[in-house]
Amino acid sequence: MVRFNEYFLMEEKDVLLYVKNKLKYFKQDDNISCKEIGDGNINYVYRISNGKDSIILKQAGVHTRSNSSGRILDMNRNAREAQVLSYYGDILPDLAPKIICIDKVMNLFVMEDLKNYTILRDALIKGQIYHHLQEQLTDFIVESTLSTADFFTDAFSKKDNVAKYINKELCKISEELVFREPFFNLLNENSFSESLNKFVEEKLYKNKTLQLEAAKLKYEFMNNAQALIHGDLHTGSIFVNDDYVKVMDCEFAFYGPIGYDLGTIIANFIFAYVYHFNVTNDKNYTSFLFVVIDDIIRLFKNKFITKFIHETNDISVKNNEDFIEFYLLEVLKTAFGICGLEILRRTTGCAKVKEIESVNDKETRRNIEYILLNIGIECITYRDKLAEEEKFMKFIDNIIQKIDFDNI
Repeated sequence: MVRFNEYFLMEEKDVLLYVKNKLKYFKQDDNISCKEIGDGNINYVYRISNGKDSIILKQAGVHTRSNSSGRILDMNRNAREAQVLSYYGDILPDLAPKIICIDKVMNLFVMEDLKNYTILRDALIKGQIYHHLQEQLTDFIVESTLSTADFFTDAFSKKDNVAKYINKELCKISEELVFREPFFNLLNENSFSESLNKFVEEKLYKNKTLQLEAAKLKYEFMNNAQALIHGDLHTGSIFVNDDYVKVMDCEFAFYGPIGYDLGTIIANFIFAYVYHFNVTNDKNYTSFLFVVIDDIIRLFKNKFITKFIHETNDISVKNNEDFIEFYLLEVLKTAFGICGLEILRRTTGCAKVKEIESVNDKETRRNIEYILLNIGIECITYRDKLAEEEKFMKFIDNIIQKIDFDNI
Protein backbone atom coordinates (compact mmCIF):
# COMPACT_ATOMS: atom_id res chain seq x y z
CA MET A 1 0.00 0.00 0.00
CA VAL A 2 1.24 3.48 -0.88
CA ARG A 3 1.89 5.36 2.38
CA PHE A 4 2.88 8.70 0.85
CA ASN A 5 5.85 9.02 3.20
CA GLU A 6 8.24 9.66 0.32
CA TYR A 7 7.75 12.08 -2.55
CA PHE A 8 6.68 10.96 -6.00
CA LEU A 9 4.73 12.74 -8.75
CA MET A 10 1.16 11.50 -8.52
CA GLU A 11 -1.33 10.55 -11.20
CA GLU A 12 -5.11 10.67 -10.81
CA LYS A 13 -5.29 7.17 -9.30
CA ASP A 14 -2.65 8.10 -6.72
CA VAL A 15 -4.50 11.29 -5.82
CA LEU A 16 -7.65 9.27 -5.12
CA LEU A 17 -5.70 7.00 -2.76
CA TYR A 18 -4.08 10.01 -1.10
CA VAL A 19 -7.41 11.70 -0.43
CA LYS A 20 -9.01 8.51 0.91
CA ASN A 21 -6.12 7.55 3.17
CA LYS A 22 -4.59 10.85 4.24
CA LEU A 23 -7.25 13.55 4.25
CA LYS A 24 -10.40 12.05 5.74
CA TYR A 25 -12.27 14.87 3.99
CA PHE A 26 -14.91 12.66 2.39
CA LYS A 27 -16.88 9.82 3.97
CA GLN A 28 -15.34 6.37 3.60
CA ASP A 29 -18.23 5.08 1.50
CA ASP A 30 -18.30 8.13 -0.81
CA ASN A 31 -17.76 7.43 -4.50
CA ILE A 32 -15.11 10.03 -5.29
CA SER A 33 -13.63 10.95 -8.65
CA CYS A 34 -10.46 12.80 -9.62
CA LYS A 35 -9.61 14.86 -12.70
CA GLU A 36 -6.42 16.75 -13.58
CA ILE A 37 -7.47 20.30 -14.50
CA GLY A 38 -4.20 22.24 -14.53
CA ASP A 39 -3.70 24.60 -17.45
CA GLY A 40 -0.43 26.18 -16.33
CA ASN A 41 3.15 25.03 -16.82
CA ILE A 42 4.39 24.99 -13.22
CA ASN A 43 2.21 22.59 -11.19
CA TYR A 44 -0.25 19.70 -11.39
CA VAL A 45 -3.79 20.53 -10.27
CA TYR A 46 -6.53 18.00 -9.48
CA ARG A 47 -10.22 18.32 -8.64
CA ILE A 48 -11.55 15.61 -6.32
CA SER A 49 -15.31 15.32 -5.96
CA ASN A 50 -18.00 13.09 -4.46
CA GLY A 51 -20.59 14.59 -6.79
CA LYS A 52 -21.65 17.21 -4.28
CA ASP A 53 -18.56 18.55 -2.53
CA SER A 54 -15.13 18.99 -4.08
CA ILE A 55 -11.60 20.08 -3.23
CA ILE A 56 -8.49 21.02 -5.17
CA LEU A 57 -5.08 19.35 -4.75
CA LYS A 58 -2.03 21.09 -6.18
CA GLN A 59 1.29 19.23 -6.41
CA ALA A 60 4.72 20.42 -7.48
CA GLY A 61 6.86 18.60 -10.02
CA VAL A 62 10.64 18.73 -10.32
CA HIS A 63 10.41 20.25 -13.80
CA THR A 64 7.99 22.51 -15.60
CA ARG A 65 5.26 20.45 -17.25
CA SER A 66 6.51 20.98 -20.78
CA ASN A 67 10.17 20.76 -19.67
CA SER A 68 11.11 22.47 -22.94
CA SER A 69 13.37 24.82 -21.01
CA GLY A 70 15.00 22.07 -18.94
CA ARG A 71 14.45 24.13 -15.78
CA ILE A 72 14.61 22.34 -12.42
CA LEU A 73 12.29 23.98 -9.91
CA ASP A 74 12.37 24.40 -6.15
CA MET A 75 10.31 21.58 -4.65
CA ASN A 76 9.40 23.72 -1.62
CA ARG A 77 7.43 26.14 -3.76
CA ASN A 78 4.02 24.61 -3.07
CA ALA A 79 4.45 24.81 0.69
CA ARG A 80 5.54 28.42 0.27
CA GLU A 81 2.54 29.16 -1.95
CA ALA A 82 0.17 27.58 0.58
CA GLN A 83 1.71 29.65 3.36
CA VAL A 84 1.22 32.82 1.33
CA LEU A 85 -2.40 31.89 0.59
CA SER A 86 -2.91 31.24 4.32
CA TYR A 87 -1.49 34.70 5.02
CA TYR A 88 -3.92 36.21 2.50
CA GLY A 89 -6.75 34.33 4.17
CA ASP A 90 -5.74 35.67 7.59
CA ILE A 91 -5.80 39.34 6.56
CA LEU A 92 -8.44 39.18 3.78
CA PRO A 93 -10.55 36.07 4.41
CA ASP A 94 -13.05 36.85 1.64
CA LEU A 95 -10.39 37.30 -1.04
CA ALA A 96 -8.41 34.03 -0.84
CA PRO A 97 -9.28 30.31 -0.95
CA LYS A 98 -9.25 28.33 2.29
CA ILE A 99 -6.28 26.01 2.78
CA ILE A 100 -7.26 22.54 4.01
CA CYS A 101 -3.83 20.96 4.43
CA ILE A 102 -0.15 21.35 3.52
CA ASP A 103 1.98 18.23 2.94
CA LYS A 104 5.69 19.07 2.73
CA VAL A 105 6.67 15.45 2.08
CA MET A 106 4.51 15.11 -1.03
CA ASN A 107 5.05 18.76 -1.96
CA LEU A 108 1.38 19.52 -2.23
CA PHE A 109 -1.44 21.41 -0.64
CA VAL A 110 -5.20 21.01 -0.64
CA MET A 111 -7.65 23.92 -0.75
CA GLU A 112 -11.30 24.70 -1.27
CA ASP A 113 -12.66 24.36 -4.78
CA LEU A 114 -13.82 27.64 -6.26
CA LYS A 115 -16.28 25.85 -8.54
CA ASN A 116 -18.82 28.68 -8.25
CA TYR A 117 -16.25 31.18 -9.49
CA THR A 118 -15.00 32.08 -12.97
CA ILE A 119 -11.44 32.86 -14.01
CA LEU A 120 -11.36 36.64 -14.29
CA ARG A 121 -9.62 36.62 -17.68
CA ASP A 122 -12.38 34.47 -19.16
CA ALA A 123 -15.07 36.65 -17.60
CA LEU A 124 -13.53 39.80 -19.06
CA ILE A 125 -13.23 38.26 -22.53
CA LYS A 126 -16.92 37.34 -22.35
CA GLY A 127 -17.79 40.92 -21.43
CA GLN A 128 -19.08 40.23 -17.94
CA ILE A 129 -19.41 43.20 -15.59
CA TYR A 130 -18.50 43.06 -11.91
CA HIS A 131 -18.75 46.29 -9.94
CA HIS A 132 -16.59 45.11 -7.03
CA LEU A 133 -13.38 44.51 -9.00
CA GLN A 134 -11.56 47.76 -8.37
CA GLU A 135 -12.41 47.94 -4.66
CA GLN A 136 -11.44 44.38 -3.84
CA LEU A 137 -8.34 44.22 -6.02
CA THR A 138 -6.95 47.42 -4.50
CA ASP A 139 -7.84 46.18 -1.02
CA PHE A 140 -5.85 43.07 -1.81
CA ILE A 141 -2.76 44.79 -3.22
CA VAL A 142 -2.53 47.48 -0.54
CA GLU A 143 -3.23 45.20 2.43
CA SER A 144 -1.19 42.21 1.32
CA THR A 145 1.90 44.29 0.54
CA LEU A 146 1.99 47.14 3.05
CA SER A 147 1.15 44.81 5.95
CA THR A 148 4.52 43.13 5.32
CA ALA A 149 6.49 46.29 4.49
CA ASP A 150 8.88 48.43 6.49
CA PHE A 151 7.09 50.95 8.73
CA PHE A 152 4.26 48.42 9.27
CA THR A 153 6.06 45.42 10.73
CA ASP A 154 8.83 44.65 13.18
CA ALA A 155 12.26 45.09 11.57
CA PHE A 156 13.51 41.68 12.72
CA SER A 157 10.37 39.90 11.48
CA LYS A 158 10.58 41.66 8.12
CA LYS A 159 14.18 40.58 7.56
CA ASP A 160 13.46 37.02 8.69
CA ASN A 161 10.57 36.85 6.23
CA VAL A 162 12.66 38.22 3.37
CA ALA A 163 14.93 35.21 3.87
CA LYS A 164 12.03 32.81 4.40
CA TYR A 165 10.36 33.74 1.12
CA ILE A 166 13.42 33.80 -1.11
CA ASN A 167 12.20 32.27 -4.37
CA LYS A 168 15.31 31.84 -6.50
CA GLU A 169 14.08 29.60 -9.31
CA LEU A 170 10.81 31.37 -10.03
CA CYS A 171 12.36 34.83 -9.68
CA LYS A 172 14.90 33.72 -12.27
CA ILE A 173 12.04 32.84 -14.62
CA SER A 174 10.58 36.34 -14.15
CA GLU A 175 14.00 37.93 -14.63
CA GLU A 176 14.32 36.12 -17.94
CA LEU A 177 10.80 36.25 -19.36
CA VAL A 178 9.70 39.70 -18.15
CA PHE A 179 12.89 41.75 -18.24
CA ARG A 180 15.16 40.07 -20.81
CA GLU A 181 13.36 38.08 -23.48
CA PRO A 182 11.25 40.91 -25.00
CA PHE A 183 14.49 42.66 -25.92
CA PHE A 184 16.98 39.88 -26.69
CA ASN A 185 15.04 36.65 -27.47
CA LEU A 186 17.89 34.51 -26.14
CA LEU A 187 15.56 31.53 -25.68
CA ASN A 188 14.42 31.91 -29.30
CA GLU A 189 10.80 31.47 -28.17
CA ASN A 190 9.41 34.90 -29.08
CA SER A 191 6.55 34.81 -31.56
CA PHE A 192 4.16 37.40 -33.01
CA SER A 193 2.63 38.38 -36.34
CA GLU A 194 5.25 38.17 -39.06
CA SER A 195 4.42 41.65 -40.37
CA LEU A 196 5.65 43.07 -37.03
CA ASN A 197 9.18 41.68 -37.41
CA LYS A 198 10.70 44.98 -38.50
CA PHE A 199 8.89 46.93 -35.77
CA VAL A 200 10.04 44.53 -33.03
CA GLU A 201 13.58 44.51 -34.41
CA GLU A 202 13.84 48.31 -34.35
CA LYS A 203 11.75 49.17 -31.29
CA LEU A 204 12.78 46.30 -28.99
CA TYR A 205 15.80 44.31 -30.16
CA LYS A 206 17.86 47.34 -31.24
CA ASN A 207 16.40 49.93 -28.86
CA LYS A 208 19.27 50.57 -26.42
CA THR A 209 17.35 53.35 -24.66
CA LEU A 210 14.39 51.09 -23.88
CA GLN A 211 16.73 48.26 -22.90
CA LEU A 212 18.37 50.60 -20.39
CA GLU A 213 14.99 51.36 -18.80
CA ALA A 214 14.16 47.64 -18.66
CA ALA A 215 17.52 46.98 -17.00
CA LYS A 216 16.76 49.63 -14.36
CA LEU A 217 13.43 47.96 -13.62
CA LYS A 218 15.11 44.54 -13.49
CA TYR A 219 17.67 45.90 -11.02
CA GLU A 220 14.84 47.11 -8.78
CA PHE A 221 13.02 43.76 -9.07
CA MET A 222 16.18 41.95 -8.00
CA ASN A 223 17.17 44.25 -5.16
CA ASN A 224 14.14 46.08 -3.72
CA ALA A 225 12.66 43.78 -1.06
CA GLN A 226 9.88 46.21 -0.14
CA ALA A 227 7.12 43.77 0.76
CA LEU A 228 5.71 40.30 0.18
CA ILE A 229 4.30 40.46 -3.34
CA HIS A 230 2.21 37.97 -5.29
CA GLY A 231 4.67 38.09 -8.16
CA ASP A 232 2.27 37.04 -10.94
CA LEU A 233 -0.98 38.91 -10.31
CA HIS A 234 -2.67 38.57 -13.68
CA THR A 235 -6.33 38.01 -14.51
CA GLY A 236 -5.74 34.29 -14.97
CA SER A 237 -4.64 34.07 -11.32
CA ILE A 238 -7.86 35.62 -10.01
CA PHE A 239 -11.29 34.00 -9.73
CA VAL A 240 -14.48 36.04 -9.55
CA ASN A 241 -18.20 35.78 -8.87
CA ASP A 242 -20.90 38.37 -8.22
CA ASP A 243 -19.64 39.02 -4.70
CA TYR A 244 -15.91 38.47 -4.46
CA VAL A 245 -12.59 38.00 -6.17
CA LYS A 246 -10.34 35.19 -4.96
CA VAL A 247 -6.60 35.52 -5.54
CA MET A 248 -4.78 32.30 -6.46
CA ASP A 249 -1.54 30.97 -7.93
CA CYS A 250 1.01 32.86 -5.85
CA GLU A 251 3.91 30.45 -6.45
CA PHE A 252 6.01 33.41 -7.65
CA ALA A 253 5.58 35.24 -4.32
CA PHE A 254 8.67 36.80 -2.71
CA TYR A 255 9.76 40.06 -1.11
CA GLY A 256 9.99 42.50 -3.99
CA PRO A 257 8.82 45.92 -5.19
CA ILE A 258 5.17 46.72 -4.38
CA GLY A 259 4.65 48.24 -7.82
CA TYR A 260 5.17 44.86 -9.45
CA ASP A 261 1.73 43.52 -8.49
CA LEU A 262 -0.02 46.79 -9.32
CA GLY A 263 1.65 47.05 -12.72
CA THR A 264 0.91 43.45 -13.62
CA ILE A 265 -2.80 43.67 -12.91
CA ILE A 266 -3.14 46.99 -14.78
CA ALA A 267 -1.47 45.43 -17.82
CA ASN A 268 -3.84 42.49 -17.81
CA PHE A 269 -6.89 44.73 -17.75
CA ILE A 270 -5.36 46.57 -20.71
CA PHE A 271 -5.26 43.26 -22.59
CA ALA A 272 -9.02 42.98 -22.11
CA TYR A 273 -9.51 46.62 -23.09
CA VAL A 274 -7.55 46.31 -26.35
CA TYR A 275 -9.23 42.98 -27.12
CA HIS A 276 -12.73 44.46 -26.93
CA PHE A 277 -11.62 47.61 -28.72
CA ASN A 278 -10.63 45.48 -31.73
CA VAL A 279 -12.75 42.31 -31.59
CA THR A 280 -16.19 43.08 -30.18
CA ASN A 281 -16.17 46.87 -30.57
CA ASP A 282 -18.48 46.90 -27.54
CA LYS A 283 -18.30 50.55 -26.47
CA ASN A 284 -20.24 49.95 -23.27
CA TYR A 285 -17.79 47.30 -22.18
CA THR A 286 -14.67 49.24 -23.13
CA SER A 287 -16.14 52.15 -21.13
CA PHE A 288 -16.54 49.81 -18.16
CA LEU A 289 -12.92 48.64 -18.43
CA PHE A 290 -11.74 52.23 -18.89
CA VAL A 291 -13.31 53.14 -15.54
CA VAL A 292 -12.07 49.99 -13.78
CA ILE A 293 -8.44 50.63 -14.74
CA ASP A 294 -8.49 54.30 -13.75
CA ASP A 295 -10.31 53.37 -10.52
CA ILE A 296 -7.68 50.76 -9.64
CA ILE A 297 -4.97 53.41 -9.83
CA ARG A 298 -7.01 56.05 -7.99
CA LEU A 299 -8.14 53.71 -5.22
CA PHE A 300 -4.65 52.27 -4.80
CA LYS A 301 -3.28 55.77 -4.22
CA ASN A 302 -6.01 56.67 -1.72
CA LYS A 303 -5.78 53.41 0.24
CA PHE A 304 -1.99 53.50 0.26
CA ILE A 305 -1.98 56.99 1.80
CA THR A 306 -4.78 56.16 4.25
CA LYS A 307 -3.00 53.06 5.53
CA PHE A 308 0.20 55.04 6.03
CA ILE A 309 -1.58 57.78 7.95
CA HIS A 310 -3.61 55.51 10.22
CA GLU A 311 -1.64 52.30 10.65
CA THR A 312 2.09 52.96 10.78
CA ASN A 313 3.56 53.50 14.24
CA ASP A 314 6.95 54.60 12.97
CA ILE A 315 7.40 58.19 14.11
CA SER A 316 9.83 58.93 11.27
CA VAL A 317 7.07 58.60 8.68
CA LYS A 318 3.78 58.91 10.56
CA ASN A 319 1.96 62.01 9.29
CA ASN A 320 5.02 62.83 7.19
CA GLU A 321 3.15 63.77 4.01
CA ASP A 322 6.31 64.47 2.01
CA PHE A 323 7.70 61.01 2.68
CA ILE A 324 4.39 59.26 1.97
CA GLU A 325 4.13 61.10 -1.34
CA PHE A 326 7.73 60.18 -2.17
CA TYR A 327 7.15 56.49 -1.35
CA LEU A 328 3.90 56.37 -3.33
CA LEU A 329 5.48 58.00 -6.38
CA GLU A 330 8.32 55.48 -6.39
CA VAL A 331 5.82 52.61 -6.21
CA LEU A 332 3.80 54.09 -9.08
CA LYS A 333 6.87 54.63 -11.26
CA THR A 334 7.71 50.97 -10.86
CA ALA A 335 4.10 49.95 -11.48
CA PHE A 336 3.82 51.72 -14.83
CA GLY A 337 7.21 50.35 -15.93
CA ILE A 338 6.15 46.83 -14.98
CA CYS A 339 2.84 47.37 -16.75
CA GLY A 340 4.77 48.08 -19.95
CA LEU A 341 7.06 45.09 -19.53
CA GLU A 342 4.16 42.73 -18.81
CA ILE A 343 2.44 43.92 -21.99
CA LEU A 344 5.59 43.46 -24.08
CA ARG A 345 6.43 40.01 -22.75
CA ARG A 346 2.89 38.65 -23.11
CA THR A 347 2.68 40.02 -26.65
CA THR A 348 6.05 38.83 -27.95
CA GLY A 349 7.00 36.00 -25.60
CA CYS A 350 6.16 32.36 -25.05
CA ALA A 351 3.61 33.02 -22.25
CA LYS A 352 0.73 34.41 -24.32
CA VAL A 353 -2.69 35.61 -23.14
CA LYS A 354 -6.07 34.51 -24.48
CA GLU A 355 -6.86 38.06 -25.54
CA ILE A 356 -4.26 37.53 -28.27
CA GLU A 357 -4.22 33.78 -28.82
CA SER A 358 -7.99 33.41 -29.20
CA VAL A 359 -8.09 35.86 -32.14
CA ASN A 360 -8.08 33.85 -35.39
CA ASP A 361 -8.32 36.70 -37.88
CA LYS A 362 -4.71 37.50 -38.76
CA GLU A 363 -5.21 41.21 -39.40
CA THR A 364 -7.15 41.75 -36.17
CA ARG A 365 -4.55 39.82 -34.20
CA ARG A 366 -1.77 41.84 -35.82
CA ASN A 367 -3.57 45.06 -34.91
CA ILE A 368 -3.99 43.97 -31.28
CA GLU A 369 -0.31 43.06 -31.03
CA TYR A 370 0.77 46.34 -32.62
CA ILE A 371 -1.39 48.42 -30.28
CA LEU A 372 -0.11 46.52 -27.25
CA LEU A 373 3.52 46.88 -28.28
CA ASN A 374 3.10 50.64 -28.62
CA ILE A 375 1.37 50.86 -25.23
CA GLY A 376 4.06 48.76 -23.56
CA ILE A 377 6.89 50.89 -24.94
CA GLU A 378 5.17 54.14 -23.93
CA CYS A 379 4.42 52.92 -20.39
CA ILE A 380 8.08 52.06 -19.82
CA THR A 381 9.36 55.25 -21.43
CA TYR A 382 7.01 57.68 -19.64
CA ARG A 383 6.58 55.87 -16.31
CA ASP A 384 7.88 58.79 -14.25
CA LYS A 385 5.40 61.16 -15.88
CA LEU A 386 2.54 58.65 -15.52
CA ALA A 387 3.19 58.39 -11.77
CA GLU A 388 2.11 62.02 -11.42
CA GLU A 389 -0.75 61.93 -13.95
CA GLU A 390 -4.39 61.54 -12.91
CA LYS A 391 -5.86 60.11 -16.13
CA PHE A 392 -3.91 57.00 -17.13
CA MET A 393 -6.54 55.65 -19.52
CA LYS A 394 -6.65 58.94 -21.38
CA PHE A 395 -2.93 58.39 -22.00
CA ILE A 396 -3.70 54.87 -23.30
CA ASP A 397 -6.48 56.09 -25.60
CA ASN A 398 -4.19 58.78 -27.02
CA ILE A 399 -1.68 56.06 -27.97
CA ILE A 400 -4.38 54.00 -29.67
CA GLN A 401 -5.78 56.96 -31.58
CA LYS A 402 -2.36 57.91 -32.97
CA ILE A 403 -1.62 54.44 -34.38
CA ASP A 404 -1.45 54.17 -38.17
CA PHE A 405 -1.65 50.54 -39.24
CA ASP A 406 -0.72 51.46 -42.81
CA ASN A 407 2.81 52.34 -41.67
CA ILE A 408 3.67 48.95 -40.18
